[in-house]
Amino acid sequence: MTKPKRQFSSSLIGQRLIEAGYLTQEQLDKALAQQSETGLLFGEVCLLHGWITFEQLKECLPPLRSKIGQKLMEQGVITIEQLYLALVEQRSTGHRLGHILIARGWVDESKMTVGSHN
Repeated sequence: MTKPKRQFSSSLIGQRLIEAGYLTQEQLDKALAQQSETGLLFGEVCLLHGWITFEQLKECLPPLRSKIGQKLMEQGVITIEQLYLALVEQRSTGHRLGHILIARGWVDESKMTVGSHN
């Protein structure tokens, strides 16, 4: 049974994690400092410290901005974890998301064509 989508008062991931009871203000402050020092994503810092699980992060993330990624997930072609990793790689390399998904072997080119037209 799928949990109903939680409604948050903030669009900021850190505030959403606090609101959900998954993160403390002290952890938020530490994560923000480490994020600026390392260039890692906020969620990555929290995951690396073990303060939150991937499921908790996923629950609190704002809606995905990747339309092709969202379509491929809805079709069951890729997982949220694969999409997240590909988006992180895209952020650091500047490569197109489809190229990354194909290069990692998670999607074949025929699925990319289908995914982009649905």
